[in-house]
Amino acid sequence: MKAHYIPEDRFPIRITPHVTLVGNYFFNLFLVTGRNRSALFETGISGCVDEVIRQLERLDVSVDYLIPSHPHTDHITGLPGLMKRFPKAEVLAAAGAKKFITHPKAGPLLIKEDTFMSKGLARMGISPGRPALETIPDLHHARVIETAYSLDLGHVTLELITVKGHSPGNLMGFIKKEKTLFCSDSLGFHFPGRGFWPLFFTGANDYLSTLEFIQGFDPEIVCPGHQGPLEKTAAKQGIITAINSTVETIRRVKETRLSDQELAKRMFDQSYKDEFTLYTQRNIQNCTGLLIKRARQASI
Repeated sequence: MKAHYIPEDRFPIRITPHVTLVGNYFFNLFLVTGRNRSALFETGISGCVDEVIRQLERLDVSVDYLIPSHPHTDHITGLPGLMKRFPKAEVLAAAGAKKFITHPKAGPLLIKEDTFMSKGLARMGISPGRPALETIPDLHHARVIETAYSLDLGHVTLELITVKGHSPGNLMGFIKKEKTLFCSDSLGFHFPGRGFWPLFFTGANDYLSTLEFIQGFDPEIVCPGHQGPLEKTAAKQGIITAINSTVETIRRVKETRLSDQELAKRMFDQSYKDEFTLYTQRNIQNCTGLLIKRARQASI
């Protein structure tokens, strides 16, 4: 992790003429700025909100659109703080996001995970500027995107597309003129220099279809939700690596002689390190069990 770490004082980081990376190494938010309006793709966790706001103020930007990529804790619990700071901003979310976070079981886990991650940032030397979230984000007034939506920001258009495989209510974004793709966790969890850990939580075949969809964009820049973007050759290789890792994981599950319990422990031990330790062990254990379940359901 140390070899790839991006220090906090380097943020915000200009990626293209219209895209700036804000947040921190662990939680990446992408500011897309046009001539008339600006959009923030990803909203992070509560523990990074104040630094994001400071970075946006340093850029003299007042955000017009807030776009949580999907309703997992690490991508949506920063939304309330950002909505309070930018009360006129319109929230855009994919169909299914509101239903997911309002599920009776999801809300308490979301808040618990946000607290853990905020404390984890503090352990990493990134002090949250506010208490962790106490109530779930409010998506009641969000514009719901069913399949796709074009956001004209003035001389730059952010295309928003719903995708499947990782999470309910999952969005990607694409700027055609700059061949820049905001893929969030649809490539998997990004371990810089070490590849991607697959995250096919709602369906392995859907996830693979999304990976092929991503590859079809032939992006010059790929922007995951964590640990920085990949550019040019690294972007193209990253997509291939994510596809191979996904197929290998599915085959590993289908061909193993281990019990599901033994396999889950091995997979947890393999993945729970470095950047992944910002998440609770219980969360990653549950995710590992879900990967095994979805891999067994896959048709490859």
